[in-house]
Amino acid sequence: MLRLDPGRPNLRKLALLNEIFDDLQAGKITLDAATAHLRSIDERCPAPNAIAITAAYAAVGVGVAVLLGGGWRELTVAGLIGIGTGVLSFFTTRNATMDRLFEFFAAFLATVVVAAFSHLAGPVNLYIAIVAGVVVLLPGYSLTLALHELANQDLIAGTARLGRVLAILLALGCGAILGFAVVGASLLQNGDVQPHPVAPAYWVVAVFLLSTGLSIELDARLRDYPWVALACFVAMGTQYYFNLSAAHHVTPFLAALTCGLVANGAARYLRVPQPIMLVPALLVLVPGALSYQSVLWIAARDYGDAATLASNAVLSAILIVAGLLLSQLLVPAAPLRSRALY
Repeated sequence: MLRLDPGRPNLRKLALLNEIFDDLQAGKITLDAATAHLRSIDERCPAPNAIAITAAYAAVGVGVAVLLGGGWRELTVAGLIGIGTGVLSFFTTRNATMDRLFEFFAAFLATVVVAAFSHLAGPVNLYIAIVAGVVVLLPGYSLTLALHELANQDLIAGTARLGRVLAILLALGCGAILGFAVVGASLLQNGDVQPHPVAPAYWVVAVFLLSTGLSIELDARLRDYPWVALACFVAMGTQYYFNLSAAHHVTPFLAALTCGLVANGAARYLRVPQPIMLVPALLVLVPGALSYQSVLWIAARDYGDAATLASNAVLSAILIVAGLLLSQLLVPAAPLRSRALY
C-alpha cells in the first residue's frame, strides 16, 4: 500500500478534470482520448512559481487581518509573515524532511516576526497578526472535509484526515510555543491591542485581496477568477449578514447552506465546476482560525478559553457540514448520466 500526501486542492486540475468528464459524457472524445488527457493534466498544470505563491500568502494574510479588525501594524505583520511563509515553502518543498516540518517552521517564524516588529514599531494584536499570517496553513478546511466524510460513512478516509488535522495543529502549536520560549513570555502581553471596526469599503478590499490570494494559491485559471471572487464574496457576505441577525448562533450552518446552494446551482445551470466555487467558499468559512487561536491560548496558559475556542471550532465545522449536506439535498449537482462505452 502507498501512503500518499493528499496535498492542497488545485482548481486548475479540478476544472480540467471536469471538462474531460463532460466531453466524455457528451461523446466528444473517446475513452482512450479521455485517459490520455487525464494523464497529461500534471504536465499541463505546473506548480505556481515561488514569487506568485509568496504574493498570494501575503495578500491572504493582509485580507484576513483587515477582516479581523487589525490596524496598520497588524496588516504589516500579517503581510510580512505571509511573505516569510511563502519563502519558507519554496525551500522546504525541496526536501522531504523539511517539508514535514513546514508548519512547525512557519509558526516559529510568525512568532519571531511578531516579536521583532513589536520591539521595533510598537505593540500589535498577537492573535490577529499570527492567525492572519498563517491562515493559509490552518487545517480548518481539512477538519470540515473530515467531518463531511465521516457523515457520509467514509470512516477510514475521515479518520485519516482528522488525524492529519490534529498533526498540523500540533506542529503549528509546537512552533508557536518554541517561538514564545525563544522571544520570551512578554510577547503574550502585547495581545491586548483591541481590533478596529471594519468599514464597508475596507471589507470589500479585504475580500478582493483574499479572493486574489486564494486564486493564486489554489492555482485557479484566470477565467475562473470571477467565480472564485464571487464565492468569497458570497461566503463573507452571508457570514457577515447572519452574524448580525437573530440567527447568529447558527451562522456557519446558514452560510454553508447558502454557499452550497450557489455552488451547486452554478454547476447545474451554468456548467461551472462545483469545486471552483465551493472550495474557496469553504476556505473562507472554515473555523481554522478558532482552532489555532485555541493553541495560542494554551501557550498563554489560558486553558479555559482554549477549550472554549476548540469546542467552538468543532461545532462550527459540524454546522458547516450540515449546511453542505442540506444544500446537496435541495439543489443537487447535475446527476451523472452513465451510458455504455464500447
